[in-house]
Amino acid sequence: MGKNQRNTHKSVDFKLKVVKDILENDRSVAQVAEEIGVHRDTVNNWRKAYLLNGKEGLMNPNSVNQNKKAKESKEIIELKKKLKEKELENEILKKFQAFLKENE
Repeated sequence: MGKNQRNTHKSVDFKLKVVKDILENDRSVAQVAEEIGVHRDTVNNWRKAYLLNGKEGLMNPNSVNQNKKAKESKEIIELKKKLKEKELENEILKKFQAFLKENE
């Protein structure tokens, strides 16, 4: 881990490496935080989140919501497509039924 990395949002993998370094090597939060250039409270929050929820606890909630919204949008598009297909099928069946009645 490089010293003084100053990205606003750290990746889950980066946070995981930091937390594992603290837990597995019995290092202090303050020492590791200083090495990577992140405030110790932030690193401590990562550690707590990892202990409570594992790797998922380290995910940025905003990116999770964006991924969820993108997935839901894709699903909505697929459902609209299926709905149009079913409406077309219904229309064809209605016309066929009307045709059968005429030819009885």
